[in-house]
Amino acid sequence: MIQSRYVIDSPFPGFDSAVTEIVSSYGIEGGGNAMRIAIENPDGKIYRVLTTVGMGAYMHTVFALAGLGLKDTQANDSVGKDGYDSWFVVTPETMDDFPPQAPEPTDAATDIMEAIQTFSDLPETERQTLIQSRVGQGVFRDRLISYWKVCAVTGVNCVQLLKASHIKPWSRSTNIERLDQFNGLLLAPNIDAAFDAGYISFDAQGKILLSKDIEGQSAFQLHIGRKLSINRRLLDLRHQQYLEFHRAEVFRG
Repeated sequence: MIQSRYVIDSPFPGFDSAVTEIVSSYGIEGGGNAMRIAIENPDGKIYRVLTTVGMGAYMHTVFALAGLGLKDTQANDSVGKDGYDSWFVVTPETMDDFPPQAPEPTDAATDIMEAIQTFSDLPETERQTLIQSRVGQGVFRDRLISYWKVCAVTGVNCVQLLKASHIKPWSRSTNIERLDQFNGLLLAPNIDAAFDAGYISFDAQGKILLSKDIEGQSAFQLHIGRKLSINRRLLDLRHQQYLEFHRAEVFRG
């Protein structure tokens, strides 16, 4: 398993989409110790941190990052630096292959900062509940676990690895929708990543829809096939408005 977070206010580079592909291509296999990987942008600032669980995930990540032209400054250091097991920096080769660009990351921290004004007047307890719902913790996650119990699509029952995924994105939901269990699916990490990015969606019967951008080899590598569907016994009419929104506004088609 590979987890990722962006560093707030640290510009991210043209090769970021390639880093995202590295993260999403590994799936959910593996287990063991967690190892942290820092990645710098061309300004020499850490812009993204990856946490891998298990040696397989770690080796997959460091070899793939090296393949982008990045250099691991900790490659010959068995101790690590500042809590990071690997620390990748940009090289001239990286810049040749990935010219600078400035897209905006869409992570939990960014969404929370942008939305903070919408509930700044709420009581502290309610405000914290909403923030926790964005990062997959607290009330919202508990509700999804209680409702689905396993991955809503694959049936994987390793609850500690499952993601509390909003169907209608958190940043575009009302405060009520952000905590509505019917605006959520409990998903395996590979399914969650593809769903959140709009590479998959689900029709009214719960059958998976694949974007043309992920069909074929990419879907195979992510263990995502056309036979997957939401558990129809638990698919409720109250899910439908959110799924309609996802198909219309998030799904890449």
